[in-house]
Amino acid sequence: MVPFDQRSGHIWYDGALVDWADATLHVLTHGLHYASSVFEGLRVYDGVPFMIREHLARLAASARILDFEVPFPEQELYEATLEVVGKAGIVDGYIRMNAWRGSEVIQTAALHTSVHASIAAWETPAGYYSAADALQTGISLQTARYRRPSADSAPIKSKAAGNYMIGTVCKNEALRAGFDDALLLDTDGLIAESTGAHVFFVRDGALHTPTTRATIDGITRACVLAIAEHLGIPCVVGDLEPAFVASADSAFICGTALELLPVARIDEHSYAPGEHEVFTQLLAEYRELTRGRSAVTVARP
Repeated sequence: MVPFDQRSGHIWYDGALVDWADATLHVLTHGLHYASSVFEGLRVYDGVPFMIREHLARLAASARILDFEVPFPEQELYEATLEVVGKAGIVDGYIRMNAWRGSEVIQTAALHTSVHASIAAWETPAGYYSAADALQTGISLQTARYRRPSADSAPIKSKAAGNYMIGTVCKNEALRAGFDDALLLDTDGLIAESTGAHVFFVRDGALHTPTTRATIDGITRACVLAIAEHLGIPCVVGDLEPAFVASADSAFICGTALELLPVARIDEHSYAPGEHEVFTQLLAEYRELTRGRSAVTVARP
């Protein structure tokens, strides 16, 4: 796999397309040292960015939570995204948007720094979530040692780079232990999410998923909830104790990059093969939705 800093093409950076290799920043950038950085990831299907307006709105909201403003209006970022995708000729791919504070100061307070933004896109990324066998066999999750902070401990509603530090550490540990990903609890010891995706369980034909009080409001999660309502699948949103894992018939995670992916095992509990009828229905309708062929209406998270 080619490292991302060695790829070719163009990246939109602070208002203009630049060569991929020239989209750099200084090592004394505030966003690097103090995590004053937010991002969005979205997919491209048949050349069209999926739910781009919702992602742009969340990028702006995330920045405001970290006390800065994205210095470009939503419409300009919308048009820039289309330009990047078109320039690269991407049919099915992934887009990464970033906004961060500049290098005027290196201290925690940063009221008057510059703010920068970038948009990059590339072909659909490879990984376990895009592998056909993962959809057949499911993935495994290990309960993580770190927990998601509460809303009074961290800016959890911002899709901020700093909020993903826990996920990086926990997923690394899960991989070393032979799992595919980690399952994170919140500060109350309740199920929260995986390291980069929301989690759903199926029990007696109904969906069960945690609240988002310790996580961002997921766009793909909102799609799953809307699809479930459209298909007449009951869904319960509420507190889930870790013991719920063993009482469920099946489980899956969902997120922009991985879409919907079945879970075969959480810690020592395995789910019986073939118990994914509800998942199969949801995934089929989600794929129709991403390509504009579904009647499902998704409310903005």
